[in-house]
Amino acid sequence: MRFLTISNRAAIGITIGIVATIFFGCSNIGNSSRSARPAGLTSADSSLDRLGRAMGVCPPFKLRDENGAIIDPKHGENASVPYSPKQTCGASGCHNYDRISQGFHFQQGKDEKPSAEYAARYNWVSHPGNYGGNWCSPAPLYRQLAPKKNRSAREIDMTSYEFITATCGNCHAGGGPLEYDRDGHRYDEWMRLKGYTPGGENELDGDYYKARWSQTGVIETDCNLCHVPEYNYKGRNAQLAKLNFKWAATVGADFATVSGSIAQDETPTVAYDLKRFDDDGNIIMHIVPEPRNETCLRCHFKPGWKKRGASFSERTDVHVAAGLRCVDCHAAGSKATDPRIQGWEVHQFGKGDDPSGFVRNDLDNTVRSCEDCHLKGWRNSPVAKHDWLPPLHMEKLSCQACHIPSRAVKSALVQASDIYNPAPRISPPGKHIWAFYDQDMKFWNHYGELELFTGSDQPTDVSNPTLIRYKGKIYPANRVHSAWVGFEEKGKPGLNQLFMKDFFMMWSEHRKDPQNNYPQLRTINDDNGDGLIEVNRPEEIDALLSSTRAYLDRTKFPMDERRLVWVSDDRVYYSSHENRAVPRESYEATAYASVYKFSHDVAPARAALGAHSCTDCHSSGAAFFQSRALAVPFSGNDAQPKWIANHDIMGITSGALKLGAFRESVVKPAALWIVGTLALLLLLHYVVYGPRTIKRYLHNDPLVQRFSLFERLAHFFVLAGFLILIVTAFLFFENHRSLNGEAVRNLHTWVGLAFGAGLLGLIILWFQNMLFTKGDAKWLRALGGYFGWHRTLPAGKFNAGQKLFFWMFSVFGLALIVTGAAMAVLRISPQTNLALLYTVHDIAGVFFMVLIITHFYLGVILNPHSLRSIFGGKVSRQWVDEHHPDALRQQE
Repeated sequence: MRFLTISNRAAIGITIGIVATIFFGCSNIGNSSRSARPAGLTSADSSLDRLGRAMGVCPPFKLRDENGAIIDPKHGENASVPYSPKQTCGASGCHNYDRISQGFHFQQGKDEKPSAEYAARYNWVSHPGNYGGNWCSPAPLYRQLAPKKNRSAREIDMTSYEFITATCGNCHAGGGPLEYDRDGHRYDEWMRLKGYTPGGENELDGDYYKARWSQTGVIETDCNLCHVPEYNYKGRNAQLAKLNFKWAATVGADFATVSGSIAQDETPTVAYDLKRFDDDGNIIMHIVPEPRNETCLRCHFKPGWKKRGASFSERTDVHVAAGLRCVDCHAAGSKATDPRIQGWEVHQFGKGDDPSGFVRNDLDNTVRSCEDCHLKGWRNSPVAKHDWLPPLHMEKLSCQACHIPSRAVKSALVQASDIYNPAPRISPPGKHIWAFYDQDMKFWNHYGELELFTGSDQPTDVSNPTLIRYKGKIYPANRVHSAWVGFEEKGKPGLNQLFMKDFFMMWSEHRKDPQNNYPQLRTINDDNGDGLIEVNRPEEIDALLSSTRAYLDRTKFPMDERRLVWVSDDRVYYSSHENRAVPRESYEATAYASVYKFSHDVAPARAALGAHSCTDCHSSGAAFFQSRALAVPFSGNDAQPKWIANHDIMGITSGALKLGAFRESVVKPAALWIVGTLALLLLLHYVVYGPRTIKRYLHNDPLVQRFSLFERLAHFFVLAGFLILIVTAFLFFENHRSLNGEAVRNLHTWVGLAFGAGLLGLIILWFQNMLFTKGDAKWLRALGGYFGWHRTLPAGKFNAGQKLFFWMFSVFGLALIVTGAAMAVLRISPQTNLALLYTVHDIAGVFFMVLIITHFYLGVILNPHSLRSIFGGKVSRQWVDEHHPDALRQQE
């Protein structure tokens, strides 16, 4: 080969390309859709089709530039230009670039319009994602995308070009708004076609104002960023900072070094690393089909920490400790289980449903769910049995509510964007107007920690999550609070925010010369003594608004038909004396700050709430309901936070919680103690007084009828029913996990209905006989003779004790019937009523059980001859004369 000329080498290269096209279908220039069969092959080409499928991994391939021409540094062919991911990975017969780049990771909301509700709140929003919507900060102020058409340069904040240079491009993988403008034109090509000037005003177009696309090129979807574990993110981002957009992928993949900077008006030059290529000029690289966790966390770790207090570590997450990967749950393409995102090379990754996430809401809950693994047993996951829990828990609680009982690291509970934060190591400088506070309302220099620490250095800061109701279930979440300056616009229902750069410049100028530049800002002090100023007093609100208005007027920001406001959570202040409420959802602290559900950092089952007992939640002071939740970040003159109980956010009354705690902490334990104590007392009584026997027992004493067959059957029916109820209730009391809870619960319900019918029958049958008479008073005074009385006491068919028991049985039994029916059928709300029903039902059951045990002891153990009346219906005349003397006289 060394004797060949360059032209000969080129000819051979072309020949190799043609051969590769025929056999592998990987070398055609351009972009075409990929079906299950590689492009260019028909059903008749079965042998070639099998050959293409049998490769299993990506075959050796050539790099290509943005025009589709081969790059072969080994042979000096086209070796001075950067490679194009679109033309290389997206070559015909290889990967479907267009389909891949439609994923929301690439589009960032560009291909969507915001929902009507979302747009009505946020007047600056044009798209639902980071591009044109909420930036990655939990609350305003942050950069905002300029409209496509603008009246003046003063109204332009962040253009599509600046979306990259404002560090957004450091995480986003290219494609979408990094490649095409809002009309679908490729930036660099359209800029040349329109004759736009690099760095010029370019018709004040929000995509091209001050942009240099024709020099920088665009950022295509970079497959290697996710699929090459050793990807050089630092090198890529350095190229973006130099405005070498189209060169960034080449450096990121470590194919070459690039010298020169568009930002410095230099032409970048490429020097490919020949060791990365084989003898045929094919690139040698490590490509994996599924991204590693480290790859995903490269972008998601920092915001996950700030927004959710997520750690993603083996120490905090049982799933990470078990070796699961992000893509196991957030699957895409052919690995996805949901038909909405399933398909060859479809890159719509499975997503959850976040209250603050508005990108591709049509794909909510396409992520693999907890039920997929722990009810259906996917991938040999342990199958969880929750049948022992009352159905209400599974209906109202998310899995996360119990299985994420705490957070190991802090998150941003408050973002105050109304002051200047002078803390060190904050970059870029504009972020100095963000002041974060953690879950204990302590100042948190989040960006300083990100600069100083790695992900392995997160300080431990344990806190309980706030619990919210979202779409019918309770979830653990971070409910962010905010304070910021914005403005109303005439005819629009929502609010708009100031430009982040305007607010930053106002404070920067003031700090340089406090005496002359917006001196009123000196009014804003550190009232709570935490080292950072905060806006809370009336004079501070007025000083902030007047100073901001002065800056906007001086810099000629158009305020016609606009009214400046200071927003603190759900209040909009026009001044310290005039304000109004902002509508918000019950789970929000404000309509203008985010709410982030928790799904990561899941605790092991043994550490979940309820693993020990129901009192994990249902006890006085239990964190689930009683832990504090922030109500007001800075209140009054002292700027101290105001807290409320977690249950207030969930909409659960304190009365319901007290009843629940009383039931779980008092009634249930007391039931066991009461039964145990009663058994000991009855045993002591038996030892002291023994059983009662007939004084003169005569053989062949005539028998008399005491109970009819119907009475005996009804009595047995009620007794048997209650015994079943008490056993199943005991399983509920103890949360017994060894039986099928649903079957036990159904048995308890149906037997309860039968028990109720039997009890009502007995009440009707014996009502007349159970009315008290004058003679019953003597029986009661003597306590029925059970404590040493040996004379015959007056009694009819039923003595006073039996009557007393009957009415107590009736009262507590009816209480069981009514409350049980209400719980099983009516599902009464609000929560206080339901908690009251449970509590009354349990207390009635305990007393009913005490009555049954005592009744059995007195009627059977102490009076063994009474068994005849229970089983046969007849007893001896002597027995009746001894125990129910008035009954004989009534019969005679």
